Amino acid sequence: MTTALSAAERIEIERACERLVYVYSRALDLGDMSAAADCFAEHGTMARPMTPDQIVEGRETIRASLLTRPKTLLTKHLATNVVIDVESRDAATGLSYLTMIATTPGADAKPPFVSAGPLYFGEFKDRYVRENGEWKFLERRGSIQMKFSGALAL
Repeated sequence: MTTALSAAERIEIERACERLVYVYSRALDLGDMSAAADCFAEHGTMARPMTPDQIVEGRETIRASLLTRPKTLLTKHLATNVVIDVESRDAATGLSYLTMIATTPGADAKPPFVSAGPLYFGEFKDRYVRENGEWKFLERRGSIQMKFSGALAL
């Protein structure tokens, strides 16, 4: 017999999953690929927004994939419009928007760094699972819908 979730339990799950979205983005921006991989369940899967048809399976394979990112790449990921749908005490789904800009500053460069763009706009479709008491991505599918490369020629 399954008992219904209280409003407080739903809010707690929503917040934990929303926080995971932000923790993942921050880890990428800090260049901490190991922490980003730790956001996934042991048997989790992901597809990066730039390569949405390439599914990476398993936390350790995800970690190895993320570690191939150039160490000099500086990114800022803005996660917004996060909507979480609670399915049960241990499962949820979600959608969030992504805005991302990157640059590779010179060795002696100091902030603010200049980026020639482009700006990418996309989304993540997620499935979450509670694993060993912690919320993790079971599935994270990214895709890019728009790219801004500067003023359009008329």
